[in-house]
Amino acid sequence: MNGNLNMDVIRSALLAGEIDDAYKVIFNAKKRIELYKSTTGDSRYDVYYGFISLIDEVVKGRRSWKDLRSYTDENFEKLSAYVDPDFLESFPYYLFFSIDRYNVRFPYYDGKRCDDR
Repeated sequence: MNGNLNMDVIRSALLAGEIDDAYKVIFNAKKRIELYKSTTGDSRYDVYYGFISLIDEVVKGRRSWKDLRSYTDENFEKLSAYVDPDFLESFPYYLFFSIDRYNVRFPYYDGKRCDDR
């Protein structure tokens, strides 16, 4: 499992306004972890799964980017095993920027920046 690759793709897709691409990576990462856990019973990826699930909830508009920030702060040591620590510190702000700029609320995303007419 390469958390850094997943996060880089999600971040770049969100910054470019390609919410569908970001959501595909989120969805696939969640499914891979669910499959791994159901076949092995191993819970080593639970913190990372919680992180990915929270990103999913934020992108869908059900949770706030601040919830992601607090989850990251609470689980920083465990998450740094899967995702670069520098990325963990900055990612909630990238998410905030994307939500603010593109009015992200998947699946009701209209593809326009806010205030564009």
